[in-house]
Amino acid sequence: MKYAVLFIAMICLLSGCAGDREKNVVAFGDSNTRGSNWDYRDYPKAQQWVNILNTAERGHLSIVNAGIGGQTTEDARLRFQSDVLDRKPEYLFIMFGTNDAGILTKNKPRVSKERFKENLTYFINESRKHGIKPVLMTCIPIIEGNGTHHLFYYSRYKASAFKTKGGARKWHNSYNGITRQVAKNLKVPLVDNWKHFIRADGGKDTDEALIQSGLIDPSGNHMTPKGARIVYEGIKNGRVLER
Repeated sequence: MKYAVLFIAMICLLSGCAGDREKNVVAFGDSNTRGSNWDYRDYPKAQQWVNILNTAERGHLSIVNAGIGGQTTEDARLRFQSDVLDRKPEYLFIMFGTNDAGILTKNKPRVSKERFKENLTYFINESRKHGIKPVLMTCIPIIEGNGTHHLFYYSRYKASAFKTKGGARKWHNSYNGITRQVAKNLKVPLVDNWKHFIRADGGKDTDEALIQSGLIDPSGNHMTPKGARIVYEGIKNGRVLER
């Protein structure tokens, strides 16, 4: 009997059944995870960052896209059980902040920085309780624009709301600062999309450089297929799914 078990184990090893099994992953975020702009920009679906990763890691990873456009961490918290915990993934990408930082009325963000931090911490702690390994991701830079021609961020959000905050781009990156700090404090792998995009634009961190980079679409806060490739490379080069 002992030899039979050993023989079966050897066959299994040689045939690859003891190798890496396919790991389930959930990508949890807003429109830049969902790829909400892909339809009306007519971008190829295969070039969304979730799909690039899924294709590149076929046989190793199986990724569910649980991004919903326009959502904040507060919205996402309401669906965390059904969209993440119930799926029982081994890894979880978490990318929020763009909508949390948006200022629409009374010069207040949709989600305060304090609550944003609480929500990220909740996602991480709950994930770990269920044996899920979280990976945090920062949001992409904002192209502010000048509010004309229906282009870029200030064509939809009031520039005046961000004036005392150093502009929309700086304000949004302050939310990324919270994401970075949470990642550091809780020892969570981080994909710093913001820094990767700025590096790709030559490190200039200006509207002109970001426009010329081709990483961000005319909305000013959604990535293009070229930008999606930067996100994928950040995941791959950071080896965040190997920690």
